[in-house]
Amino acid sequence: MTGGHSIAGATQGAIDTDTISETIRKALHFGSIRPSREELAATDEVLRGHVALLLAEARRTTSPHPPDRYRLDRISKHMASPLGRGMLSDYAEVPQRARDCQWLLACYTASLDEYKPRPAANRTTPTAGRST
Repeated sequence: MTGGHSIAGATQGAIDTDTISETIRKALHFGSIRPSREELAATDEVLRGHVALLLAEARRTTSPHPPDRYRLDRISKHMASPLGRGMLSDYAEVPQRARDCQWLLACYTASLDEYKPRPAANRTTPTAGRST
């Protein structure tokens, strides 16, 4: 996808937030369907690539609130472990990798200051049940 956001420099074009978000959604959806072992392995491989990019960026960040270094180390160690041999462990591992990727993506977009609160709706006091 070309609609993703990227930053200038060495990672320009490498971090496509739209593609990463879609991979995360797919992996988290595995909890409600029964994917094949091949589908789990393929998704895990894609997640590993995304996490590698995001981890490198998270470790380089100079944002005022850098990501938790302990969690970055835990994710690095978790990514070093291959998928297990059983389907049950794969069903648990792939969504966990997706959640790690989701956290890293949130850190990345926060460091870019891309998160903007939605404009406040007209916040009037509800009048339901009140007599005026």
